[in-house]
Amino acid sequence: MDDGAVENQTQPNPPLARRLAEVAWAFLPLGWIAFGGPQAHIALLQERFVARRGWLDEQRFVELLGLGQGLPGPTSTQMVVAVGTARAGPLGGLLAFLLFLYPAATIMALAGLGVATFLDDGARPDWLDGVQSATVALVAVAAWRLGTAVIKTRLTMGLMLLGAVVTILVQQPWAFPATLALGGFVTAVALRAQRHDTDNSASVPLDNLGISRAAGALLLLLFFGLLGGLIVARLALDQTWLQLLESFYRTGSLIFGGGQVVLPMLSAEVVEPGWVTEQQFLDGLALMLALPGPLFSFSAYLGAVAGGVPGLLLAFVGLFLPGVLIIYGVLPFWEQLRRYPWVRIALVGVNATAIGLVVGVVFLLWQRADPGAAGAVIALLSFGSVMFFRVPAPLVIVGAGVVGWLFSLAELL
Repeated sequence: MDDGAVENQTQPNPPLARRLAEVAWAFLPLGWIAFGGPQAHIALLQERFVARRGWLDEQRFVELLGLGQGLPGPTSTQMVVAVGTARAGPLGGLLAFLLFLYPAATIMALAGLGVATFLDDGARPDWLDGVQSATVALVAVAAWRLGTAVIKTRLTMGLMLLGAVVTILVQQPWAFPATLALGGFVTAVALRAQRHDTDNSASVPLDNLGISRAAGALLLLLFFGLLGGLIVARLALDQTWLQLLESFYRTGSLIFGGGQVVLPMLSAEVVEPGWVTEQQFLDGLALMLALPGPLFSFSAYLGAVAGGVPGLLLAFVGLFLPGVLIIYGVLPFWEQLRRYPWVRIALVGVNATAIGLVVGVVFLLWQRADPGAAGAVIALLSFGSVMFFRVPAPLVIVGAGVVGWLFSLAELL
């Protein structure tokens, strides 16, 4: 652990202004280098805020990852909010959220407003092939580090393998929370005799949440109230802006894991009503896949094409708001709930299974990337640079892009 991590543990509660400045400094570059989808984003968060800064320990990070996987909304964005909140309260979470999203969201909004096509034929730049290989390597590093912190017994190893197998074979959004729940149930039953011996008190407490349980309950009521209210209002009123907001809010409320899972629903919501043509949708998607940051930023483009500036605001807020409301609403209850012995027992299984989800994603990403020999070399060098030489992940990503570009010039990619 570096000096920054030691400092944060010995001075857990510096002034709020300083903590907000730390959040701003740490998250400012992330939105520009977060290529590779939610799993790669999780790897970046683990490398920067667990391994390097020590804002969270491994156990707490895995708990939050399992929680995010089991809640609707974009998991990586919810993790960003949770990490920022853990460091500097609700303002820190909101600041982290905005800094993580603004690069991709701004570019996508501008592209949508101009109905522009930055990638005319949908092709990706060659250097992104190198970045893609590096992102797989970063996910592998995260899986290794998190696994060594959590997987201690044959039971947890078995649950990790179960999570990986389900991730590879099923690939359905409902499977993730179901598998996590199964992992928790298995350890709750198998380890029930050890409930007094299982203690996670060594995990660094989240003292900076700044969200009361009453506020959390109100946020959860707001989440469900908006979902039901918008559906009823859309049925009762024939207003295009209301239809747009309801479509995106409902989509954001029903998606687990985010990322590619949201694309079929978005296509059905905006193409079939005629708000966006099929070609506009595909061109915007090609641009989004070439950008860093969460794929949910695609909403800014779709909303802009459908309804200009009001449309992009409605679509962007509609898609992201459910996930933010529910993570803010659940966090204060989670901090209390995790202290009960039976919850700590169940968390053993949930955490082990969550690691399995990350392990399974490594194999899926590698299969989809189909990198070839040159891509495998980039992945190997990226893994070794982060794992053994402690090179910061952003530098590895930039380096992988440069190497990928050189390999493409040499026609090796």
